Amino acid sequence: MLQTVIIGAGVMGLSISRALSAHNRHIHIIDCSTPRMNASYAAGGMLGAQNEFFADTPLYRLAMTSRAMMPNTAQALAKETQINIELQTHGLIKVATTQEHIQAIEKQFAFLSQQDHAIYQLTPTQLRQRFPQCDLTSCAAFKIHDDGQINANLYTQALLQSAAKRSHITLHLDTEVMHITHTKTHYHIATSKGSFDADELVIAAGAWSGELLKQLNITLPTQPVKGDVKLIESDYTGLQETIFNMNGCYIVPKKPNRFLIGATSEIDNWSTHNNNANLRWLDTECLHMIPALRTHHIVKTWKGIRPITPDGIPIMGAIRPNLYISTGHYRNGILLSPIVGQLMAQLIEGDSYAAEQLQYFSPKPQ
Repeated sequence: MLQTVIIGAGVMGLSISRALSAHNRHIHIIDCSTPRMNASYAAGGMLGAQNEFFADTPLYRLAMTSRAMMPNTAQALAKETQINIELQTHGLIKVATTQEHIQAIEKQFAFLSQQDHAIYQLTPTQLRQRFPQCDLTSCAAFKIHDDGQINANLYTQALLQSAAKRSHITLHLDTEVMHITHTKTHYHIATSKGSFDADELVIAAGAWSGELLKQLNITLPTQPVKGDVKLIESDYTGLQETIFNMNGCYIVPKKPNRFLIGATSEIDNWSTHNNNANLRWLDTECLHMIPALRTHHIVKTWKGIRPITPDGIPIMGAIRPNLYISTGHYRNGILLSPIVGQLMAQLIEGDSYAAEQLQYFSPKPQ
């Protein structure tokens, strides 16, 4: 029986494990469960297949496919685990609130409206209604109908429970990978709780993936990006859509009467604590967009470490025989997880179509 080891129990590692065939394979998922740092639990949960893109690229097409898969994924997880991941489809408003971002938002609207004629620009009256403090000379926005959202924390929990229910999957949580070596026949993974010999090794450890690969003398261009996030509770009922500002601040309505406010981006920052200046920036930008949220109660603040590559393109595929990588998804890990889980599993199982679909994202070690 094949012994498959997946390092990383975030949405990528778990999605790959669920999609892999159980025939003649036992899967071990290893995760150190680092407190306050796991990107999957900290994510806003946006399904921004259109929000994030300005041109027709392989990543854009992959994102669109994955977004379409999420309703079925949510339904399957609810059936398996009885966890409702709170899929919402109220759409997303992309907004620029300063003159410096007007040109970029107009460029994005021009591209997206050619692809999707339901996308529309907000009129001056609609802008004033939605963003009452907006200066109409330096403000522009458009509405994307199909970019929804889920509860990322519940989604990750559901994936974890789904994996745990499968007899061919064993979870090894709170387990730190100490060292990885390669022999002629397998990969040897020494951990804080014992050792594993893997016929197939998948590294899906988010921002830590590059560090793990260095143990095999493989260098990939990945960097950590720290993001500060906060969750507030408010009586305000005038917002259902996600609001995403071109400056990076977003407001995601959550149940019940809660709003997830994110997220700052600090490259090469591994800090495990919130930065108070960053939290104040989130407050300022949030209230500039929706001043009605000024009266609120802070539920909690937290942070996550997201993996990014220099060109913003995720790295997914085979590096060496029986060694696979999936990382660099930055803000799109939740969105991309259904399709990436499927394609990576198919790639591991030798599917040529999956190899073709992932060719654009193939790792290129330095």
